[in-house]
Amino acid sequence: MTPFDFLKLVHDKKIKWEDLNEDEQKTYNKFIINRALGFNNNMLDIVNRLQGYDVTPKESFKYYQSMTGDKFRFNKWIKGSKEKSYNSDLLVIVSTYFECSCKQAKEYLDVLGKKETKTFLKHIGLQENRIKQLLKK
Repeated sequence: MTPFDFLKLVHDKKIKWEDLNEDEQKTYNKFIINRALGFNNNMLDIVNRLQGYDVTPKESFKYYQSMTGDKFRFNKWIKGSKEKSYNSDLLVIVSTYFECSCKQAKEYLDVLGKKETKTFLKHIGLQENRIKQLLKK
């Protein structure tokens, strides 16, 4: 069973914890269920109340079943943003020019954007073909 199947079961009052087989009970993940239910603003207080205690998966499942409504409403899963990657030579050039770390150089490049980075590289005297090579991922 996936965590999303468990979310549906939490809203389904007909299914009890005891009805699940041992393998299904073992796959119940409190953290994922808490996170998924926490995306619903109406469930935040309920989730926060439970997180303060060390409860078993069975207790968690029963608590959520008693506190949720009958209608399952899927909330969009929020994903982290992907970090941009830069050519290591470009990072060295920027960090050398600004006399900073590569981490700070990466932040500078995030702020500058591609067009301004290209202008900057022209300003420091790099040739067009070298600039294209540096801006490739």
